[in-house]
Amino acid sequence: MRAFLALPLPETTLAALVAAQDLIPVGRPVPEDNLHLTIAFLGEVSDAVLAELDDLLSATPLPTAQVDFDGLGTFGDMERGLVFAQVLPDAGLSALHAKVAQVARMAGADLPRRRFRPHVTLSRANRQPTGPARDRLAAALGKRVEIPGFAATELVLFRSTLSSAGARHDPLAHYPLSPLAA
Repeated sequence: MRAFLALPLPETTLAALVAAQDLIPVGRPVPEDNLHLTIAFLGEVSDAVLAELDDLLSATPLPTAQVDFDGLGTFGDMERGLVFAQVLPDAGLSALHAKVAQVARMAGADLPRRRFRPHVTLSRANRQPTGPARDRLAAALGKRVEIPGFAATELVLFRSTLSSAGARHDPLAHYPLSPLAA
């Protein structure tokens, strides 16, 4: 099963992110129901790994995190076809990511070791924009976007089902975050 762990977004943040999608001149907007902040993408994992992960996360104190946004961004000239809402660095968010990655590996998930760059994906394109489309995107990325931050209070384990109509994310389990876990 394809799965990931993410922070759900409060309604005020979701509304601002959906409004920000209207500024992006390229790609397909991510459906509102699929907007989230990924903490760890697990990829394809077995039911046994998910069961072990659920047991471990249920027994592990997880730190709270503050999520604040810093405009729109892309990965390296949009090479991965994404436009996202950038998240400012936060010690609590980094600690949450590190703890969740450690627990996921203990459960048997094969997570890649790469730098954690928190973001909320807003739009996906099949290829890099060129010419006028690239200029329109650069202008959009330069606009000031107000997205309200929030204090994360729970982590959610999602199943991600891919289809020709797009991805569908279904919550499988919820784990509370605690300031005492920091």
